[in-house]
Amino acid sequence: MNRIKFYLTFWGLVMSLHLSLSASFESDPAWSDEFRFRFSVNPNNWNIEESIWENELESYVNSDKNCYCSWGILHLKTIKEDSKGKKCTSARINTKDKIQFLYGKIDVRAKAPIGKGIFPAIWMLPLDWTRPYGELDFMAYIDCWEGKHIQSNVHVVYELGVKHYQHPNKVNLDVDQWHVYSLEWYKDKLVYLIDGVVIHQVLKSQLEAWSFDRPYYLLLNVAFGGWGGTCGVDYDILPKEMLVDYVRYYKLKE
Repeated sequence: MNRIKFYLTFWGLVMSLHLSLSASFESDPAWSDEFRFRFSVNPNNWNIEESIWENELESYVNSDKNCYCSWGILHLKTIKEDSKGKKCTSARINTKDKIQFLYGKIDVRAKAPIGKGIFPAIWMLPLDWTRPYGELDFMAYIDCWEGKHIQSNVHVVYELGVKHYQHPNKVNLDVDQWHVYSLEWYKDKLVYLIDGVVIHQVLKSQLEAWSFDRPYYLLLNVAFGGWGGTCGVDYDILPKEMLVDYVRYYKLKE
């Protein structure tokens, strides 16, 4: 009984501390997208990329088959395009040069796809690529984890091709269910949460250089192959899609 009381007290203190930290953010979003724009994403918020990435098997295209809004939900869909061969298209969108973030809390409510070769991600990159620069991964998934884990990451590149710091964290999760993936970005630490529960933290004091004092932009995409194909690929699982309910950004109180 004493041990149970200890754990209850401990987790009560942890949650109280986190609630006090959450009060560091403004209560109303400074910016949000609820994906109620008719059919397509709001062009004031998002760029739809057209690109091919080395080692990955998808082509990112600007097509309303791959990226569209319906009933307040964003759909990012990977589609098999050639039944006789191996060709697929997908969607990757970003807020670069439209919406930028520096400190604060970002919430993304999403439902990720699973399957052999699929590689959905919610992540951020800097506008300024002067080294050292970083990458913030709220959520990345590959089929090696069989729908039961996601990974969050903090990357820092100190010298290109010479030194790369990575701080990954794998978390138990039913990936293909709705979850709120969050980043709380302070001036001296990064805190990842899923459904309001802290899963990962990186302190400024842990890094040789802090590259998270500059504006970043948000990316949402579904890749196929590449790292996502670590445990094989299967074109027959397609189509697959990531669904996004909303993105909300709360500023850090000064």
